[in-house]
Formats: sequence, structure tokens, C-alpha cells
Amino acid sequence: MGRAVSSDNRFNLDGINAHKAKIDEAMLTQRTTRDRSTQKLIALTNLPWLIALVAWLLWKYL
Repeated sequence: MGRAVSSDNRFNLDGINAHKAKIDEAMLTQRTTRDRSTQKLIALTNLPWLIALVAWLLWKYL
């Protein structure tokens, strides 16, 4: 069926280390993606405050 690790290597240290490396890589990718989307969400939540500040400054000084 095209498994990445044969059943003989499944319980060897090489097989276990290969699976652990795949899991670590997937977790790092997920964390990086989540950090990027969190930063975008924070920027969007700060946008109304920025607009309000600019509007207040324009009203006060013009």
C-alpha cells in the first residue's frame, strides 16, 4: 500500500526517529502558520482604534 516505513522498521529506533522527525516538522509548521494568522488577527483588531485616533486628531487640529 505504499507505507513510508515498512512493518520491519516500525519498531526499530530508525523507524521511531523518522516518525518523530515528521511529527516535529508538522508541529513547527503548524506553530508558524498559527503565529502568522494570529498576527494578522491582532492587526485587524487594532485597525478600528487607529482609525478612531486619526479621526480624533483630524477633528481636534482641523
